[in-house]
Amino acid sequence: ADVRRQAQEKGIQLAGNAIDDVLTVALFPQPGLKFLENRHNPAAFEPVPQAEAAQPAAAPAKAAASGIYTVEVEGKAFVVKVSDGGDISQLTAAEPAASSAPVQAVAPAGAGTPVTAPLAGNIWKVIATEGQTVAEGDVLLILEAMKMETEIRAAQAGTVRG
Repeated sequence: ADVRRQAQEKGIQLAGNAIDDVLTVALFPQPGLKFLENRHNPAAFEPVPQAEAAQPAAAPAKAAASGIYTVEVEGKAFVVKVSDGGDISQLTAAEPAASSAPVQAVAPAGAGTPVTAPLAGNIWKVIATEGQTVAEGDVLLILEAMKMETEIRAAQAGTVRG
């Protein structure tokens, strides 16, 4: 009844099935009434989006000049010789570059107990450092997920390894 009264006061013509218009105004009082006022005025609404004309594809990049390049794939360096046509004419494995930092031995698979988090998130703060001895229940790091901080604790006593 209130919507019908408002419609009469503002000169709004309700739809044949007025329940739809009443429901629109009940759910969205201000925009619903404004919609009913302008229902038959397309200029009151945003224009219908138009499909943009297809842009021409960018010109393909020029191929690199012929020469000898060192390419690294999965940590292994390869020396490749490329001709003008882009064909690889020679491929040899390069000697690994000497590293200034000492190489640490990788722990064998299965050594130690991996620490898993109960949920996905971002590491907010690392508490335990590599080589540190921890007891069962010690906080190793703080994980942030959904604006909440979660402490990740050691499941057993041991030494932290990277």
